[in-house]
Amino acid sequence: MTDPAADRQAIRQLTEDWLAAVRAKDIDRLTAMVAEDAVFLPAALPPVRGKQAVAALYRQFFPQFRRVEQTVSIEEIEIAGDWAFSWGFETFVVQPHDGGPEIRRQGKAISILRRQPDGSWLFARGINNTAPENPPAPKP
Repeated sequence: MTDPAADRQAIRQLTEDWLAAVRAKDIDRLTAMVAEDAVFLPAALPPVRGKQAVAALYRQFFPQFRRVEQTVSIEEIEIAGDWAFSWGFETFVVQPHDGGPEIRRQGKAISILRRQPDGSWLFARGINNTAPENPPAPKP
């Protein structure tokens, strides 16, 4: 028997650990939090399938930026046996190395997590719809 409150706290802690690893640009720590068969569906990119593809994505992404910041506001966590989902709001802020302007994106996201045999949780699926905070106005 599992404790739903402890599971929710573990998922919140996993999310905090993820955010710290993003700030540190620590790909090894990030991939340690991802299931082998993970599928991520980032906005405006093709699906990212598998832990190694997640690592490859971040190996391309992180070197472009001097600073990478991600924040998450979790609205709900639900546990269903060995699966859980978490949804909420995300913000990404990146500062290019070339001195260009800060890039800010925000949106909604959902993560699906799978409990591991040791009781820990890993990210198994994820989707977001982040977009520029202040998109250009449509032309008439």
